Amino acid sequence: MAKKDLTKSDHNISWDLNHSIIRDSYVKLIKELERKPTISEVVEDSGLSRTTIKKHLKELKFNPVKSPLRILTEDVIMSIANSAMDGSHGSQKLWMQILEGWSERTVLEHEGKIDVTEIRKRLIDRLLAKRKKGVKKKS
Repeated sequence: MAKKDLTKSDHNISWDLNHSIIRDSYVKLIKELERKPTISEVVEDSGLSRTTIKKHLKELKFNPVKSPLRILTEDVIMSIANSAMDGSHGSQKLWMQILEGWSERTVLEHEGKIDVTEIRKRLIDRLLAKRKKGVKKKS
């Protein structure tokens, strides 16, 4: 029987639990250390093996090695949501911008004057010139 190609959502319960433990450990250590934790620090904090942690780091949706603070994105979004539900107008606006693609309407005011009579005259002159050329070709 061929081996089934599993997606992230098809992992077993142990994998999902370990993944959650590693993520929580990263968040906790980043907050405590104010820097990206080493694999050894995550091993010590989570109680999981180095091999397990390395396998899970390859499967994370973000790259904690390049940008360790991205692991906090979910927590930040939840904080924005909680603050928005508590009535913070700034958080409500931010939520709508980030998750709903909303943007404020901008109004452009023009203070100069556009002389359409000159533009209209030029267009009429061009049209008349084209008609004259068309009449000469038919003759």
